[in-house]
Amino acid sequence: MNSNQNNDIKTKHHFPLLLALALTMGVFAAGSEELVISPLLPDLAKAFSSDVSVLALSISIYGIMIFIGAPLLVPLGDKYSREISLMAGLMIFIIGTVMCALAQNIFFFFLGRALSGLAAGAFVPTAYAVVGDRVPYTYRGRVMGLIVSSWSLALIFGVPLGSFIGGVLHWRWTFWIFALMGVLVVLLILLEMRRHAEHKNSGGEGKEEPAGTFRDAVKVPRVPVYIMITFCNMIGFYGMYSFLGTYLQHIFTGGNTAAGLFIMIYGIGFSMSVVTGKMADRIGKMRSLLIALGGISVLLACLPYASTSMFLLIVSLFIWGLMQSLTVTLLSTILSDCSERHRGKIMVFYSLASNLAVTLGSALMGPVYVAYGYAAVGLICAAITVLGFVLSVFAYKKYGKHEKKANQSLSQ
Repeated sequence: MNSNQNNDIKTKHHFPLLLALALTMGVFAAGSEELVISPLLPDLAKAFSSDVSVLALSISIYGIMIFIGAPLLVPLGDKYSREISLMAGLMIFIIGTVMCALAQNIFFFFLGRALSGLAAGAFVPTAYAVVGDRVPYTYRGRVMGLIVSSWSLALIFGVPLGSFIGGVLHWRWTFWIFALMGVLVVLLILLEMRRHAEHKNSGGEGKEEPAGTFRDAVKVPRVPVYIMITFCNMIGFYGMYSFLGTYLQHIFTGGNTAAGLFIMIYGIGFSMSVVTGKMADRIGKMRSLLIALGGISVLLACLPYASTSMFLLIVSLFIWGLMQSLTVTLLSTILSDCSERHRGKIMVFYSLASNLAVTLGSALMGPVYVAYGYAAVGLICAAITVLGFVLSVFAYKKYGKHEKKANQSLSQ
């Protein structure tokens, strides 16, 4: 092996700091803008001389456009390049956010929110696909953990910061800040494109295959089963999480403040995905997923009874956040590794399964919570998660050799 080949291998196995920073910041911006609307609703209703319930439709519009943006724009990455899909998403995000900041009527604001949702639908799945394309397998869980943790950081820091800016300055400044963040991510992506082009010109990559169809993508081995595992995990999570705040307010005095503090403990656990992702890289991603799903199944069933002890509740919420972040990191990492040719479309299915579970989880568990209480919700969500665990056992037995070969090739 000559010195150039040695240099190529060293370069290939360097931790991709610039890329990780760009993707993490982009997902953080998208997540923060999606969630920040809730505390801004009263100010928005006053500004547009409307009702809070009407302005709340901007949240629904955002979610609907995510469903449209993912299958519409992400395939550009498979057909041409990931950068085109990322840049398209970012430019639409900036335009939509600026429209929200400048909006003088509710129609213009809704249009801006629709564009922002379309952008999020394009950017987030493409970001997951880029990790599969550009990040060496040995670092993939760590980088995916960074991106996944940005969702919790958006909840813990992005939303309070946006709300604070809206209260101290004006709600329009909140959107201006997110637009400027989008511009910064564009600059980071451009720098990454330049670095990647230099690496590609030096012979670091082979010729790419032509993109296939969505039907081809879903036929890839491991994809259907891991999409189903994602769906089961997300329904179990959102079914339980949607009513956590209401449950905590019911059993503790202090109202929203007490519930918010307990939920923050969950968020802190979720933000540990960088650490758990690093551990999963060493243990094995498919094996780690078995542990995580098994742990979540037990936690969901027992969580409603943990309120008898303050310490037990705090520990349970922290471990739940930690295990859930690990599960999301592992599922997105495993799916991104299933096929290089169909990676973008596979991550579209992953994104759509997650978003569909968000809607169904809260909708199906609502009547259960009202009629039977949080313990019943916990048992049902645990049972759904157990189904995901059983599927993961099946997948590990059938496809575990794939990961072992990948790990062996990296150790050689």
